[in-house]
Amino acid sequence: MISPTPAPREHYWDTLRAFAMLLGIPYHVALCYRPGEDWIVRTGEGVPGMALLAELIHLFRMPAFFLIAGYFAAMLLTRRTPGTWLRGRVKRLGLPFLATIVTLVPLLNLACEFSILPYAPALQSFRDNAATSGGYWVRHLWFIIVLLYCSAIAAALVRFVPAAAQGRLSPRVDTLLARHMPMTLLATAAIVGLWEGAAVEAFWDWGFATNLYQQILRIDEFIAYLPYFALGCLLQRMPAVQDRFGRLSPAVLVIAIAGTIASVLWGKEVHPATGRFIATFAALGWTQVLVAAARTWFDRPSAAVRSVTEAAFVIYLCHMPIVIWLAWLGQDVAVPTWAKVAAVNLLTLALSWGAWLLIRRSGTLSLAFNGVRTPLPLHRAGTGTGAAAGRRS
Repeated sequence: MISPTPAPREHYWDTLRAFAMLLGIPYHVALCYRPGEDWIVRTGEGVPGMALLAELIHLFRMPAFFLIAGYFAAMLLTRRTPGTWLRGRVKRLGLPFLATIVTLVPLLNLACEFSILPYAPALQSFRDNAATSGGYWVRHLWFIIVLLYCSAIAAALVRFVPAAAQGRLSPRVDTLLARHMPMTLLATAAIVGLWEGAAVEAFWDWGFATNLYQQILRIDEFIAYLPYFALGCLLQRMPAVQDRFGRLSPAVLVIAIAGTIASVLWGKEVHPATGRFIATFAALGWTQVLVAAARTWFDRPSAAVRSVTEAAFVIYLCHMPIVIWLAWLGQDVAVPTWAKVAAVNLLTLALSWGAWLLIRRSGTLSLAFNGVRTPLPLHRAGTGTGAAAGRRS
């Protein structure tokens, strides 16, 4: 179904999606340099505060990303048939997923092995893990698998319940929930938190944490992030709530801060299910704060922002191998570790951006790593946004 009069473009959602993707760089760099903790790459170094930084980013980054993805899904399903939209999603996400698995992920894995073992044992470990471990291949691409699951569910819902394509929540209920946004957010966080605690824990307790279900199919991540995708879909269909969700709220900021403090201080001391319940309040609180901040400051056309949003997906695909290689090769560089952290962040962003500039100039590379055959232009503010939105979504 195509809407004859599309709503004006909400630029801040693109900015938020790019921000969530780009946060992968400092997040994964922080994981490399946690004092006394090894990750997939062994640096043998650490910087105080990196573990906390990684934890803080992890609290909200992917919940916010999946809520944004759900919002876009619901919006586009008002304009396109579910089959057309889903085929576009499979192409847009599936081709880069496959291209990255056969090109970039092996490079990432080799650097991980070389950081731990001598040359010959590292190659043997690479061969063994490549043949036996599904997670060894998926790595940072797991979100694509989960996003395709969520997209298929959304398309199926609209296909079999056509009214869902244009459905809206009752204006009375919508207004009531919007009027009491802090309480609405607390209640929603409690519901999602109970799901997170019970459903994810059941997945592990019932023995599904296997190579197939957990490492390859990523069912545990699907269980964890489906509620956020669904919330994004619902938000798009609730105009009053959406309007309040896009306004800065001191009360919600307090919820976000309190949830964060509780999660950092006690999240690892309690049962994992309780820890996930607590973290949900921080996740939803900070997501609302980010949405409101983006709407306040970035809801306008901008050539610079548009360039970053167009590059963000490819940057995310490329950044992990670059982070791992730089972290490994930097082990013996005689500079303070904090300087290595800063250098790895900046070099990763620069090299990933360079990869994007190369990829966007080739139709074949663009199709492989961005899901679009025609190279994307770097837009000028206020020009070409509608066509680009159709290609990117």
